[in-house]
Amino acid sequence: MASSQPETRFLYWFDPDQWGSAKPALKAAGYTLSGVLFTPCEILRAKNKKLIFAPPGAWSRICTRQGSWYRDSERAGSTMLMSDHRLPGMDIHLDAEMAVTDFVPEQPASPQQLLQVVESDAYQRQKPAQWEGIGIKDAVMFKTMFTATGFWGFGDNLKKHWLAHKANHANFLSRTFTTEHDGEQVPYSLTGNAGVCSSCVEFFNVSAPETRKLVSACPGAVVFGGAERDTYYDVKPTPRPA
Repeated sequence: MASSQPETRFLYWFDPDQWGSAKPALKAAGYTLSGVLFTPCEILRAKNKKLIFAPPGAWSRICTRQGSWYRDSERAGSTMLMSDHRLPGMDIHLDAEMAVTDFVPEQPASPQQLLQVVESDAYQRQKPAQWEGIGIKDAVMFKTMFTATGFWGFGDNLKKHWLAHKANHANFLSRTFTTEHDGEQVPYSLTGNAGVCSSCVEFFNVSAPETRKLVSACPGAVVFGGAERDTYYDVKPTPRPA
């Protein structure tokens, strides 16, 4: 089935002063800028001259607990912007390119493998304190949304997928499981969409910002951002200035 989504997207990050000067420059170049309403992943819907940005507050709306990855990172306080093409005069702010791939893991990760990456020192040291503070609100929200959108079946719940939610972030920090991609060893999401939470952390290069990643979308990114189901995205960071 043909996709209406762009094959490659371009991610830009701006600190407050940079964003203040970038907005009028982009508008003068004929672009319209819209802020996200509910979640950061809405920036995936940027197309042609319509750019979508996520201000700092977007990480504390619906996905408040998940947004702790942003609030505890070097990105805190910065605004991100996405385009389906390279923006003129903005290369200094270009942070990563995100492209659709045909990657499929050879086999699903076992519970033992998921636990292995969650117990890694890299994850235990770098996880935000608020990230693992799940409660009844989370359980109800996940069950309602993920079941209504067809990602979870009758027997699925947050308890069943919680280990995967943690492991899918942990593997990008620990690089325990990788695959060869363009001659590089690249870490990847260890489960499909049903076991992923807050893929925005990797899509938008918040965690492990210098690491190339193969990322499976969370259900929220599919619903709010229009990301593809059953698809891995190659998030390739742009080389940092010397």
